[in-house]
Parts: sequence; C-alpha cells; structure tokens
Amino acid sequence: MHIADGTIPNDYLAYVKTKVFWIIGGIILLLFLLIFSISVGAVSIPPYDVFLTLIGKNVNHKWDAIVWNIRLPQALTAILAGVGLSVAGVAMQSILRNPLGSPFTLGISNAGAFGAAVSVILLGTGQIHSTVAGAITINNPYITTIMAFFFCMIATAIILMISHIRGASPEVMVLTGVALSSLFTAGTMFLQYFASDTQLAAVVFWTFGDVGRAN
Repeated sequence: MHIADGTIPNDYLAYVKTKVFWIIGGIILLLFLLIFSISVGAVSIPPYDVFLTLIGKNVNHKWDAIVWNIRLPQALTAILAGVGLSVAGVAMQSILRNPLGSPFTLGISNAGAFGAAVSVILLGTGQIHSTVAGAITINNPYITTIMAFFFCMIATAIILMISHIRGASPEVMVLTGVALSSLFTAGTMFLQYFASDTQLAAVVFWTFGDVGRAN
C-alpha cells in the first residue's frame, strides 16, 4: 500500500467500506432478530408490542414481566455467548493465520466437553427433574464450568508447550490440536459408555448449550 504521498489506494478504501457495510448490516439484523426472538415462545407477543415495551411506550403492560424478566435476559445472554464465540474464532484465525481456524481446530472445544463430562459423570453435577420446563439440568453449573475451563487450559498449555519445543508454526499447532481433539473426544466417549441415562442426557444437554436459566 503506497501512502508515502499521503493518499490511500482506492482498493483499500473499498475494502474498508465493505467491511463497515457488513458490520452495520449485521448489527441491524441482530436488532431485528432480538425483537423477533423475544416475540416467539409459549406466549406469542407481536413484535411491535415487544418494541414498544423495550422503549417504554407500550400502554398495555401485560407483556412487561415476560419481556423484561424472562425473554430479554435469555436473548441478551445468547448474544453475549455469540460475541464470545466470535472473539474466540477471530483469535484462532489470527494465531493460525487461517480463516478456517476455530477452537475446534485446536481441540480446545473438545477439551471443554471432556471437562464437562468429567464433572457430570464423575462428580455427579447432572440430574433430572420432574418438571416439564427443565427436565434435565446441571445442578451445579459452577463446578461444571470450572472443570470445562480447566481442561481447556490444559489443552492450551499442551499446544503452547509443543509449539515452543517444535517451533510455533501454524502447522505444528494445527496438528497438535487435531491430536488433542481426537484424544479428548475419545475420553468423552469413554466416560459416556459408563454413564447412566441421566448423566448421558446431562452431558449432551450441556454440550448443546442453554440460556433458559438466565435472569
């Protein structure tokens, strides 16, 4: 890029404008989807009423409890989770210098799933309730999250250690991640083989993700 004379190439400006366009378009689409996600459910709320409720202009306050106390926290939690996944993906793409890079590429996601399986199956943090609204729950989500994070850090430490020994090239990191991914996947399947139906359902439930308890 030639900027010695103070000018920026038109191709680069067009590239930046395209990125800005997609970012703005994504934010607008996200706002529409936020309203739509709040409007659907066991009780259907018209999207226009959802919008009026969010800006405090709805004279009919029968939807307030559902929107503010139940659906809005869940929708915002889902957005925050998506932001976290996006940041993780960008970090992996930057480290690996590969647009296909992700936490799955390095086996970190599989390590987290293994940690959750250890918590649910060996520490007994999953159970079944008789209520229809939450038949399968993680009765101690903090221990499950800590265990998942702990094994993610173990996978990360192994990758960094091998990269330090063998040279921190993207190829070495990817190959190490593939090996770790297979190892932790096998470990998860091994634990599931000895798990009860309740524990197996709880592991799958945690792996899918849930925002139902956000408040």
